[in-house]
Amino acid sequence: VISVNPQVSPDIVALIGTSAALAISGVPFAGPIGAARVGVVDGEYVLNPTRDELEVSKLDLVVAGTAGAVLMVESEAEMLSEDAMLGAVVYGHEQMQGVITAINEFAAEAGKPKWEWTAPAKNDALIAKVREVSEAGIGDAYLITEKAERYAKISELKASVIEQLTAADETLS
Repeated sequence: VISVNPQVSPDIVALIGTSAALAISGVPFAGPIGAARVGVVDGEYVLNPTRDELEVSKLDLVVAGTAGAVLMVESEAEMLSEDAMLGAVVYGHEQMQGVITAINEFAAEAGKPKWEWTAPAKNDALIAKVREVSEAGIGDAYLITEKAERYAKISELKASVIEQLTAADETLS
């Protein structure tokens, strides 16, 4: 982001811009995706609220998704009902449809041909080995409620799994 309105968080615009760039690039991409920030001010949903509006909002919710599905939701809220929260997700998803349509139109007009690409075959043996040496540790890590501690435990587990597997098989180095 080169320039920003200090009243508007650049995260939503950055996500939409990235989606548009990928959509026209030719890179295999299961998009486009859109995003919206939703607030609740005076009992009404507010699309992409300003920082001042967020100061008085009972909700700061970010929703991202495709035309057909919500893929991600993050929020901070003050005592809102489950219906109000679900309504905010639905509202955000509905509001992002315009930008998804615009990205599709942009890609149809300016996009490069999609690259031919096939994902490599799954290495089921390696997946089984990783699962064998990590499954119990991952379960334990996700029982840790403190985010920083949980991430540290997962990083420690990842390093341990890599060390064990590369020691057993030099081709994995």
